Amino acid sequence: MFDTFSLVHVAAYLGAGLAVGISSIGAGIGEGYIAGNANIAMMKQPKSNDILLRTMLIAQAITETGAIFALVIAMLLLFGGSIVPDAGWQRIASLFGAGLVMGAGSLGTGLGIGYAGGQACQGIGRQPRESKVLTANMLIGQALSETSAIFALVIAMLLLYSTPDGNSIVKSFAFIGAAFAMGFGTFGPGFGIGIVAGKAVDGISRFPKQSSILVRTMFVGAAVSESTSIYALVIAFLLLFVA
Repeated sequence: MFDTFSLVHVAAYLGAGLAVGISSIGAGIGEGYIAGNANIAMMKQPKSNDILLRTMLIAQAITETGAIFALVIAMLLLFGGSIVPDAGWQRIASLFGAGLVMGAGSLGTGLGIGYAGGQACQGIGRQPRESKVLTANMLIGQALSETSAIFALVIAMLLLYSTPDGNSIVKSFAFIGAAFAMGFGTFGPGFGIGIVAGKAVDGISRFPKQSSILVRTMFVGAAVSESTSIYALVIAFLLLFVA
C-alpha cells in the first residue's frame, strides 16, 4: 500500500516523463519536417545551400523551445524541491498536472512551428532572392505559435510553486482540470497558427508583391486562432485560484 509521500514521488516521476515524452513528439516531427523540406529545396537550388542550411537550423532551434521548456519542468519535478514529506493530495495533483500541462502544451506548437519552418525552406527553394523576407516572416509566425507553449509554461510553474498544500480532493481535481484545460487547449492554436504562418510564407514565395497583404492576413488569422488558448488560460487560472 502506498503512503502519501510515495505517491508524491510517483506523481513527480510521471509528470516528468509526460512533460518530456509528449513534447518530444511535436518537436521531433516539426524538426524532421523542416529538414526534409530543406533537403528538397537544396536539390532545386544548389547555390542556396548556405542560406537554406542557416534557415533550417534557425527554424529547428525555435521548434525545440517547447521541448526545452518541458525539460526544465521535468528537471524541476525531479530536483526542484517539490517533493516534501508532509505533502498531501493537492501536491500530488499539482506535480502530475505540471508535467501534463507542459508536455501537452508543447505538442501543437512543435508541430505548428515545424510546419512554418518547412514552408519557409520550400519558399526559399522557390524564390531564393526573397530569403530574407521569408525568414523574417517565418520567425514572426513561429513566435506567435510559441505563445501557447509559454502559456502552458506559466501554468506549469504555478502548479509547481504557487498551489497550496492540503488534502482537498475537490481542489486536487481542480489542479488536474487546469492542466487539462491549458495543456490540451494549446494544441489547436499552436498548430493552427503554424499553419497560418506556413501558408503566409508560401504565398510570399509565390507572389512576392503581395507580401504586405499576406502578412497582415497572417496577423489577423493568428490573433483569432490564439483566442482559444487565451480562453483556456483564463479557465486554468480560475481552477487554480478560485475553484
